[in-house]
Amino acid sequence: MSRTTRRPLWVALAAVLLASLSSPAHASHDDSGMDPDNRQQAVKGFDLTVKGKGAMEWGKEQLERSVITTSWGGGDIQVHDYKTDNVTWAGQTRCKDWNALFTSCDVITIQFNTAMYHDDFEWLTMGCHEFGHTGDLGHRKASNDTDNNSCMRSTTAAYYRFDQHDLNAIKAGT
Repeated sequence: MSRTTRRPLWVALAAVLLASLSSPAHASHDDSGMDPDNRQQAVKGFDLTVKGKGAMEWGKEQLERSVITTSWGGGDIQVHDYKTDNVTWAGQTRCKDWNALFTSCDVITIQFNTAMYHDDFEWLTMGCHEFGHTGDLGHRKASNDTDNNSCMRSTTAAYYRFDQHDLNAIKAGT
């Protein structure tokens, strides 16, 4: 193969690689969270309050309703409590360790802000919501959650479980 023939192939391969590294479009409910590396996720909590532990257990239980199988004690999903005043977030989900191609997340961290919520219902909702992000779910809007029965609403949710739409989106995205 000549040098001029190889260059377009190299350029095409570079373009494909760059396209795969760019962040996906967030037009739908699915594929707007963290892309888990597989359908088996091990969960571990670190220095959680009683309510943080309850939120973690509830979020894990909600993932179990989907195609994602969970277990205790591993490092795929790491859950922490933090007290952070003067912020507007109650929980955050982030990728701590992307795989080599930046296409899925090997280690996902969840942070519960203990300064934000006080009653059990809010904590359950937050656990469901943040664990939904670990299953690759994004936020729901009123336009695609008209019966207001998903914990994935971007505002304070009135519901603390995944609805069927959420479960279908997890199945389609993992």
